[in-house]
Amino acid sequence: MRGLRGFNPGGCDEKDSSRRKKPEDQPYTHRNGGLLRIIVPKKTRFAAVDIGSRETKVVEVSTADSIPVVTAYGRFASPAIVLGDTVGEEAMVNALKEVFLTSGIQSKEVIATISGERVITRHIKVPVMPAKELENAVMFEAETYIPIPVEELTIRYVNLGEIESGSKKYLHLLLAAVPTTMVFDYYGIFTRAGLIVAAIDLQSLGLWRVFSGLNTSAAREGTVGILDIGASATQLVVVRDRALQLTRILPVGGNLLTHSLAENYGLNFEQAQRLKEDEGELLNTEAVVSAAAGAMQMDFSLRDGLSSLVREIRRSLDYYTSQEGAAPIERFIISGGTSKLIGFREFFAEAMEAPVDFGNPGVPGLPGDDSEGIPFDPAFAVVLGTALREVVE
Repeated sequence: MRGLRGFNPGGCDEKDSSRRKKPEDQPYTHRNGGLLRIIVPKKTRFAAVDIGSRETKVVEVSTADSIPVVTAYGRFASPAIVLGDTVGEEAMVNALKEVFLTSGIQSKEVIATISGERVITRHIKVPVMPAKELENAVMFEAETYIPIPVEELTIRYVNLGEIESGSKKYLHLLLAAVPTTMVFDYYGIFTRAGLIVAAIDLQSLGLWRVFSGLNTSAAREGTVGILDIGASATQLVVVRDRALQLTRILPVGGNLLTHSLAENYGLNFEQAQRLKEDEGELLNTEAVVSAAAGAMQMDFSLRDGLSSLVREIRRSLDYYTSQEGAAPIERFIISGGTSKLIGFREFFAEAMEAPVDFGNPGVPGLPGDDSEGIPFDPAFAVVLGTALREVVE
């Protein structure tokens, strides 16, 4: 499952087919792809960038020896960027230049993730039909499911395969839509940083690849809930027997905990963030009995912030289990910066009443800390999965 073909502006995304590019206007590589695959060496390095609200990660993967290996990676604090704001965008451009230089990433062609409240995803089903008819059907469905004029959007879809409903067969599609102006802004930032955007991908598809697309123990059969908990949003992916069932973007994340600490300790946001990173710990049942007052206050403050996150997750899971043919979730895989909070895995397992672990993609070269029981830094899950876009089918 390579995922979306990339949110390239224009082209086949236009609602009016008369505005689409004619074959003779298409780049040479599209018309002669077969020939170029013979005379141009196959790519063996793939770089990805995941721009988060608090931190940006970059990864380069090599497949020179037939298996993916991380050859370089880096991270930096995301500037307070607002697309269209010159100062914020320039700070991001400079940061991207710096991290590519210092991390040693060789590839200048990158796959970037796109996220945020302006990204709209929907799971839809349409009658089984030929591929040439599917695009028009998708545009029709987009007008029904998306509360924004389709003329303002860049729209892509992933065909997740056939499903049965009643006695009929349908195509299960993951529909994604992004304001076209946002796509152009992304391309502009990367271009000014000296990078070429090969594609823009969804974070949820990266999570599927890294935890279910690779042939590892983490990708074993069964129904799995994958959660990547970032600072401002949480990606929820449900996979059944390695097939994608549900994706959702929840507008809640680790910032809830920071706000709770700020309120309980009388701190500003940045002070509370540092307190969370330096001293944050959730206590287990045994530790609570003998915990000092300070540890109890920390535990209470964090749990207060986590209550809203758990509520949103449960609401989405209730929606999933209400669908026809849904299977109960047997276990969870967690990733993202918030998942590294001490005691979070145990807390979440108790809240979900199911086993919870840090997935291990089994790709050599990623940062990790086995002494803490974390096989690799879970904050890199999305960007690694994005780098695998051309590797994992």
